[in-house]
Amino acid sequence: MPGTLIGIYAGARAGADKAEVESAELRAGFGVCGDSHAGRDPDRQVSLFDDEVLRQILAEGFAVTPAAIRANLFTSGIELAALAPGARLRVGVALVEVVEPRLPCRSLTEIDRRLPKRLFGRCGQLGRVLAGGTVRAGDPVEVI
Repeated sequence: MPGTLIGIYAGARAGADKAEVESAELRAGFGVCGDSHAGRDPDRQVSLFDDEVLRQILAEGFAVTPAAIRANLFTSGIELAALAPGARLRVGVALVEVVEPRLPCRSLTEIDRRLPKRLFGRCGQLGRVLAGGTVRAGDPVEVI
């Protein structure tokens, strides 16, 4: 069963919350066009976060938004934590390869000092864009 891309976020300034966008251009070997992390590290071009994890931490009382988590692509129906490096995701027309688990950044302590520890091992994945294209909220996400 494919999952769904439910949110896309990009931010032009490093260290700032990302803004939700309707669509984004993923460029192979570069990342999310218009995002501060694009083009900086060939193995950390795009960050993915699991909406189910977000809903769990909201239910636990953490006051956090997707923008504050600062990931690029929020997915539903795909257990991102279960993916090993080398796994490939078809995100709409784009192809993303998982490189490494995403670690909770220190900026999460600004929201709640307990949040980084709570998200450890569940903070999504970092990947590289192998084949680019425009992605939109609602696009299918499939492990291939």
